[in-house]
Amino acid sequence: MTASDPVPTPAAIGPTESGPAAPRPSPRRVAVAGFLELLIPGAGHLLIGRRRAALVFFVPIAILALGLIALYVQGGLTAIVAWVVTPGVLPLLAVINIGLAIWRLAAGLDAVRATNRPNLALAVLLPAAFLLVLVPQTWIGSTIAATDDFLNSTFANGPEETQAPDDTPPPNWTYAPDVEETPGPSDATSPNPSSTIAPIGTRRPMTAGTGGLPGLNVSVPWTRPGEVPWGNDGRFDLLLLGSDAGPDRWSRRMDVMLLVEIDVATGKVAMIGLPRNLVNAPFPPGPARDAVSCGCFRDLLNALYVEATVRRPSLWPGTGAVAGIGAVRSVVSQLTGRPVDAVLVADLWGMIKVVDAMGGIDMYVPASVYDASYPDPVYGKIELYIGQGQQHFDGRMALAYARSRHQDSDYGRMARQQGLLLAIRDQIGPSTILNAPDLFNAAKGFTWTDLPRSSLPNLVDLFSKAANASVKQIRIVPPTYPAWLTPTEITQIQKAIAALLGVAPPPTPTQSVVPSLTPSITPSAGPTPSHTPAPTGTPPPATEPPPTATPGSS
Repeated sequence: MTASDPVPTPAAIGPTESGPAAPRPSPRRVAVAGFLELLIPGAGHLLIGRRRAALVFFVPIAILALGLIALYVQGGLTAIVAWVVTPGVLPLLAVINIGLAIWRLAAGLDAVRATNRPNLALAVLLPAAFLLVLVPQTWIGSTIAATDDFLNSTFANGPEETQAPDDTPPPNWTYAPDVEETPGPSDATSPNPSSTIAPIGTRRPMTAGTGGLPGLNVSVPWTRPGEVPWGNDGRFDLLLLGSDAGPDRWSRRMDVMLLVEIDVATGKVAMIGLPRNLVNAPFPPGPARDAVSCGCFRDLLNALYVEATVRRPSLWPGTGAVAGIGAVRSVVSQLTGRPVDAVLVADLWGMIKVVDAMGGIDMYVPASVYDASYPDPVYGKIELYIGQGQQHFDGRMALAYARSRHQDSDYGRMARQQGLLLAIRDQIGPSTILNAPDLFNAAKGFTWTDLPRSSLPNLVDLFSKAANASVKQIRIVPPTYPAWLTPTEITQIQKAIAALLGVAPPPTPTQSVVPSLTPSITPSAGPTPSHTPAPTGTPPPATEPPPTATPGSS
């Protein structure tokens, strides 16, 4: 070394990745590098010239990204969702999420080591690590856990049996079907200017909505769906049931019955709405049909669950809630002439928790609703008024809007339920997705299906086709289809459904079943059940203008 050679400084001593003696970057530059590492591991190291470390930290991220890109190229977002819901993938993603958070933090801290003054870099890195890594990846972890827990509690996971809920009636209880009660005053008589729920009487604790649906690993009295849950006809028939259980009734009534059929090839959807007050629905072949002269259910259709679980359980296969759901499934299949591939039951009382988890629902109410004795889940019988116009519903008010029927009928309630479901669908957006853990936790225990988790990838692919496909619908309501069914009306219903779907109707039985001329229950558009003897008589004529029953597209 001569006198003219420069004297090396401490910052230039020691080999680096870019050469034997490169100067250390400034604290500000290192702080920027650490920030970049939290976003994309490897990017910050590249900024400060540490190319080898950049490659080490970036390769795992690149592998994950390439895997997602390959799935997206293969089938778009649908392929990614189908892979995510495959059994075993969500726990794997939970582990990957934790590892990714640790990897990003390690990359940022490693970048900070490149300066002799790391305090300034750490002052920037630590708040950024909290906002960019800990908060979002904690949310991702909770979403993964809530989703996996919800799917495990809703979908069937294996062949083993579990005990269904106890459907034993309380002491000294006598079954009575739904009967007509005196309706409340009309809207014009209500002085309330806006939507209100006014308590009447003594408040009682809420006993419904605790997730009392049957367990999922049940042994069901029907053929359980498989990984491909539709039959050989190329159509997937899913029976949606809204289970109404509450403090005013110990058991369940299926007050919402909707058969949804999706064409597997085209994704076209048909919906068949069945009102709760159909009488003389045909029984399937077996002990239940043989035990009744008409071979039909003489009560309201929504009471069939109680029929199979309490009144005549020996006539139906299975036990408890499984027998009840199986009975509803078989009778709906017999009435519509369509095979039912799977069943999905939702407890209507769970709507309270789900809507509250969404922050409420905004919707336009086309006509005001007044109910002088609505059975509220908290206060018991109350006076309910919902004004016409734009409304914001919390969970309890949304349930009241969908459940009340004293002011009009079951058919009016069906229309309100459809409007509420559309409002919920339209309000699902970014804020709802961000609140996904709360939504899944709210819905847990209030849904039941016999579909196995292994069917989810195929269902995701099928529903993606149906998302933008045309929808046809038919409602079995008067005057086209009376509530009091005869073999002639049943044949007409089956032919109309077959024409809607573009399939051949089932063959007409050679020996028609003739219902009794004196029904045990009068078809009613009225309210909640009353534990009083059921009247007898002939079927009443239609007294109200109902929604159209003509098949239509929407």
